[in-house]
Amino acid sequence: MAMHQRRANRGGSQHGGSSGRWRSWAIGLGVVVVAGGASLAASPRAHLSPGGRAMAQLTGLSPGTRVLSAQFQTQGGRIPVTVRGGLLYPSVPVRSGLSGLLQVRLAGPALLSWLPWNTRMAAVHLTTPSMPRVATRQVTALADGAVTIQFQSAVSRVGYHASYLPHRQVKVFSGPRRTVTLDLPPTGPGSQGVLDIEAVARPWERGAEFQQIHWTTMPYLTARRPVAHVNATGQLLVQFSQPIQFANLKAWRISPAVPGSWHRENADTFVFQPSGPWGFGPGAGVSVTLPSGSHGPMAESGSYLKQAVTLSWTTPPGSVLRLQQLLAEEGYLPVFWRPAGSPAVHTVSAQVATINQPPAGTFLWKYAHLPRPLKALWVPGQMSPVTEGAIMQFERANGLPVDGIAGPAVWKALIMDQLAGRSSPDGYSYISVTEGLPQTLELWVNGKLTLKTLTNTGIPATPTYLGTFPIYERLPFQVMKGKNPNGVPYADPVYWINYFKGGDAVHGFVRQSYGFPQSLGCVEVPPSVAHAIYRDVHYGTLVTVNPPGVPPAPAT
Repeated sequence: MAMHQRRANRGGSQHGGSSGRWRSWAIGLGVVVVAGGASLAASPRAHLSPGGRAMAQLTGLSPGTRVLSAQFQTQGGRIPVTVRGGLLYPSVPVRSGLSGLLQVRLAGPALLSWLPWNTRMAAVHLTTPSMPRVATRQVTALADGAVTIQFQSAVSRVGYHASYLPHRQVKVFSGPRRTVTLDLPPTGPGSQGVLDIEAVARPWERGAEFQQIHWTTMPYLTARRPVAHVNATGQLLVQFSQPIQFANLKAWRISPAVPGSWHRENADTFVFQPSGPWGFGPGAGVSVTLPSGSHGPMAESGSYLKQAVTLSWTTPPGSVLRLQQLLAEEGYLPVFWRPAGSPAVHTVSAQVATINQPPAGTFLWKYAHLPRPLKALWVPGQMSPVTEGAIMQFERANGLPVDGIAGPAVWKALIMDQLAGRSSPDGYSYISVTEGLPQTLELWVNGKLTLKTLTNTGIPATPTYLGTFPIYERLPFQVMKGKNPNGVPYADPVYWINYFKGGDAVHGFVRQSYGFPQSLGCVEVPPSVAHAIYRDVHYGTLVTVNPPGVPPAPAT
């Protein structure tokens, strides 16, 4: 039994040994197949393509793939390339617009470096970006030292230099852009210069050539007043030649110093709204003074005023109608004025507001009888000798220069007299002279004919002025000097003189007779009569000299 068992074991062992050999061979073959497949799978793989801010980029790397070396092959030679995080950059600056072959040597895992397929080359043909071109060679610089340049394509770095810069300047940007701002020394308005610029699309490039830029700064800032006149309580407008960034309004000076406030109307216009009147009538002046330099207004371009500027306005001509209303109310005209509604508020501001906006109302003749020529001269709302004479009478009564012009002083005095209830100290007088023979003079006072006398007017060689004129100068006595038509000098004493036009005057002069032309242009009456006339007339009294053939005008 034991013997049989040993044979069985022997037989079994022979059969088992043959089978083990086959298993070993299969296992070995499997290992070889698996190892070969693994090594083939470990062969380096990657995708090389141009792109981004780098020269090229590696993507899709197989596990364990390494970069052994990289270079850019051009006609001029080989340029070493550095790989950082899958991005490839030339190790030295590369000229814009350069073409060549970018080659990268790849390797698989280091454990399989003995395999022949563990290394391979990846390559791509590329051309570095062309040098960006400026969009325009004429640009505007800011006065405080900056120039903005537009390029036709994006740039990443700009180098620039000029004779007025201490050294070559370089600006590198965080991302590509077509608009860049370069720093310059502060130049001031109205300056100009040249810049040599080298721009590249990628930071690792160097420009192929310099481009020349001509720059100019904006001219000096200027200011103007769009209109020359301003209403008594109207706004002031100041307009600048450029959009304003900082107005520095606190430094602006207004004269007279009327309370009010400034506000910006738009980019280049500012408005001052007063809270009170500028003045009392036409010709009232107001001005705004703007400082120059950094103390005054500054434009968005950095420009400023070259020197301090003073802009001046005057209030516009006042309403003739309102002027007549006030003169009538205060007794300087041969008419009354009655307002249609409630009178204006009894304050200076309210009265000033009516200078250009007269209230409605009606004029009525003050006297029942007046010479027809005088009434014909009265025209509401229009300047005429009647209104001019009333102004002159008012000026004399208020101690103002007698010129018949309603300027600011006249308007102020009219308003203050109206508020105070003051009226004319004189009556209303009028002189009418008739040159038809016999020549006569009539004096009307307060609608009544108070005096009629013979008179002498100018001889044909020196005639008296015809028309209606206000008396502008009065003297109790004067020695009149001149030359007669024959050239003989004269020096005549005259009395109670009332000048009304040039050298023509109504005055007293001794003659043997009166009633026909005898004078050198004046209207002569007996001295005693001249004294009576002088007593009842005043500055502004109208004198009408009618031509021959026109009889004394009847009263109406």
